[in-house]
Amino acid sequence: MPSTPPDCIRWFTPEGAGPPQDGRNAVATVTELGELGLPTGRLVACDPIVHLGDDDARPDPFTVTVPPGRYPVQTAVVDVEHPFPHRVIAAARLIIRDTPVVRWEPAAVPGQDPADLAGYGVDAGVGCFYDAAAHHSFPGTQDEEGVVWETMDSSPPGPTAFLAEGEDGHTVAVFDSGWGDGSYATWIGRDADGEAACFVTDFRVFRFAPA
Repeated sequence: MPSTPPDCIRWFTPEGAGPPQDGRNAVATVTELGELGLPTGRLVACDPIVHLGDDDARPDPFTVTVPPGRYPVQTAVVDVEHPFPHRVIAAARLIIRDTPVVRWEPAAVPGQDPADLAGYGVDAGVGCFYDAAAHHSFPGTQDEEGVVWETMDSSPPGPTAFLAEGEDGHTVAVFDSGWGDGSYATWIGRDADGEAACFVTDFRVFRFAPA
């Protein structure tokens, strides 16, 4: 079953409010991670601990490409008050154009049916964005070594989200995946001109919230 598109306007507006569900009230704040380099314009979203650098399980980039360049990455951090205070990352966004989104479509990789898109699997509690050319630029990640792990280990308490630089100047944006492991879809927001304005991974925080 496909997910429903994220409420980009709600989540990525300063002090935006999440929709109350199951008695949970939420307030979202936007965190800026920096600019992600996309030298080929081919975006990958995956669990970096499982897939980054692994040729046997190398994730495909999305079929929709963007002009090569550097693009801002944001996370929407949600404070959930019930049944006790939580702070989690509800979504991650890569901004391609600073234009309003008028429609959403699933971001698919080759061979996927956009009408039945479950998203990428997370087994290590984190997701990421990176350019397909950066796949080998973070050696040691699967062995709990290298810059990704060093940055995670040195991160302050709370939801983890950061931009790390690897070999050859390549970058990766890493962020906690909501409540943890699961399957999470990425969506493309298109503007009135039909251009890709952003990519948003929705971590389905309310669907997976603890009872």
